[in-house]
This record gives sequence, C-alpha cells and structure tokens, in this order.
Amino acid sequence: MGKYLLRRILQMIPVVLGTTLLVYALVFALPGDPVKAMFGDKPVNQAVAAQIRAEYNLDKPFIIQYLLFLKNALTLDFGNTFAGQPVIDEIGRAFPVTIRLALMAFVFEAVFGVIFGIISGLNKGRWGDTVILIISLLLISVPTFVTGFIMQYLVGVKWRLLPVTAGNDPGFVDLLMPAIVLGSVSMAYIIRLTRGEISSNMNEDYVRTARAKGMGRRQVFMRHVLRNSLIPVVTYLGQDLGALMGGAMISETIFNVHGIGYLTYQSILKGESNMVVSIVTLLTLIFVITNLIVDLLYAALDPRIRYA
Repeated sequence: MGKYLLRRILQMIPVVLGTTLLVYALVFALPGDPVKAMFGDKPVNQAVAAQIRAEYNLDKPFIIQYLLFLKNALTLDFGNTFAGQPVIDEIGRAFPVTIRLALMAFVFEAVFGVIFGIISGLNKGRWGDTVILIISLLLISVPTFVTGFIMQYLVGVKWRLLPVTAGNDPGFVDLLMPAIVLGSVSMAYIIRLTRGEISSNMNEDYVRTARAKGMGRRQVFMRHVLRNSLIPVVTYLGQDLGALMGGAMISETIFNVHGIGYLTYQSILKGESNMVVSIVTLLTLIFVITNLIVDLLYAALDPRIRYA
C-alpha cells in the first residue's frame, strides 16, 4: 500500500509541472501586448511600459518567466495582478463561490443520475427506459452553453422560477440553475453508466443463485446488484468532482457567477498570465488529489492493488 501511494504521488509531479508549463506557454503565445491593453486607447508612455514589464518579468524570456513563477509558487506567492492586487487574494475571493457551485452540481448529478439510472436499468426496454435514454442522449449531445441559454430563457426569463444571473455574492437559489447546467452532462453519463451496470448485473449467476436460495427480489437488488453496480459510478463521481471545478467556466460566464471560471475568463482577456497559470495550477492539484483519493479507496478495497 505504501509503495502504491508513493508511486501515485511521484506520478502527480510531472502531471502538475507539464500542465503548468503548457498553460504558461499558451498564455505567453497569445497575441497582443498585455501592457498596452492596460492603457486601452490612451497613448503608452514607453518608460512606464518598460517599468511595468520589468516589474512583472515580462521583459524576460519565456523559460525564465516560467521558472520564476515556479519558484514563487512553492511559497504560494503567485505575484500581483496588473491592477496591483495579490493573485492569491483574488483567487481566495472567487474560490469559495466555485466550490459551492461544484458541490451543488455534484449532488445534483449524483442523486438524480443514480435514481434515473436505477429506474432505467430495472425497466430495460420499456417506455420509461426509452424516455430516460433519449433525455440523457440529448444532454450529452447538446453543448453546455446551449443548455445554459435555454434554461436561462425558459426558467429565468419566461417562467421566472429562478434568478437569471448570480452576481458577486450568490446564495443557494442564485446558484441552483448554474449548478443544474454544470452537472447536467455528467448526470447523463451517470444515468447511462448506472443503467448499464444494473442491467448487466441483474443477469449474473450470483443473482440467480441468491434468488434460488429464497432471497426476495428487493433484498437481492439492495444487497448485491446495487452495491456492485455503484462501484464504477463512485469512481466516475470521484474523478468528476475535480473536473467540475475546471468545467465551471462556461456556466459561470453564462450566469455571471463571479467564481474561478469567470475570473479565468476575464484574466485571459486581460492577458493576466500569472492569474491564469495560478488558477490552472490549483485546479490541477485538486484534480490529481481527488483522483489519488479515489485510487486509495480502490486500493483499500482491492487486495490486488493493496499488495502490489
């Protein structure tokens, strides 16, 4: 178990370094001059521009900028924005909003995905199964921003059931519609995954053996079928929790939620390389740590991994 944990931690290091290097290179390659963008339509004073470039290390080669970023990031010093605000403070204000949004989307997709997946799996081939499969296929096929605009118009504008936008300090009701949109695609995958596992396990030999021993259908389902069917679902949910944090950009932009995704989008427009790479670094850490926790849970249950 200890060797497995050490091996997984060592695998995380090149993932984090490679991701930050790639994002830093992409931001560095963006067209335009971020210093000129700060001045807008005003004439740029060359002396002031040179001072700003030196202050933010923009006058140095790409690899030097990246190494300086890594050196400061080890002490959680991500530098300042072009407005003079510490990057870590800006992230600290936006991060709790995205966490609430991601957790709401996670609960939504887990609860409704498993429930509808069970209903579909137990009624395979019937009209209820067909309806659920069609809805899940639509959710997977339609882009998230289209789903968001449709819900925004119908639920927010036409029916006036939920707020159209969330704003700076959103509450539970404000985040409800963005959370549904954010979790809708993952919910569709969970529905299909749960349905497939349940319909497959219902035909296994151990189910027929349990029924032959006199166990009732409900008891067999709860004790054997459901437990085995939820193993891949739990794995998917564990990995998706980290992905929801990074996937919140579209939902936050559509519904004006001032979280990490919205902050990333605004930073890209302004050319705030430190902000963008810092956010991606934190999201990457969350994603790999979440995957590590899921792997450790599997290792604790599976002796083939535990004693490898």
